[in-house]
Amino acid sequence: MDYFSINKSPTVDMGYCILDDEPEGTNMYTHRMGKGYPMGDKYPANAEWQMSDEFPGLKLPSLIANTGAFLVVERKLKEVFEGTGVPMECLHFTLLDHKGREASRDYFIINPLGTVDCLHLEKSEIRYSKEVPGEIVRVRKPVLDSNKLRSAPDFFRIQEDPYVYVLSHKLVDELRQLNPTNVYLTKFEQA
Repeated sequence: MDYFSINKSPTVDMGYCILDDEPEGTNMYTHRMGKGYPMGDKYPANAEWQMSDEFPGLKLPSLIANTGAFLVVERKLKEVFEGTGVPMECLHFTLLDHKGREASRDYFIINPLGTVDCLHLEKSEIRYSKEVPGEIVRVRKPVLDSNKLRSAPDFFRIQEDPYVYVLSHKLVDELRQLNPTNVYLTKFEQA
């Protein structure tokens, strides 16, 4: 089966809104959303997130690019991700326009919980720490290990690089049926 990464910060159409930083009140805990740890009660009940002043776009796409590298999607896409049955948080927020007015209440940060051991460490391009033997500093080019994918879910984070989300071909087909805007995928190499 083929697997794909999803671009969480596409900037193809500058007419689309873009989000800076993170939702109001989450800044001390954003690493949790970025690495697949639950936010739980650390996430504000009435979270708000304002469009970036640096990017003037106002159009609302299916996937909103953001500088925090979070997966931010509209309700219909959220429901497809939820349908995978993968443990995740769908963190709701009110989207505010550039002037602080409500633009939408239909967006969510998708936070798949945990990671999956799926990389082929020898075939992937990995930068290791010079100070701490074996510690990964950065995965430059992830190559998935076909043997490790046999029991992989349809949606998950890479253990060695949790900011990267992996989507199965099955999940991608379901998303495509919605004809989403601003969704760009890259096929992973496998070994």
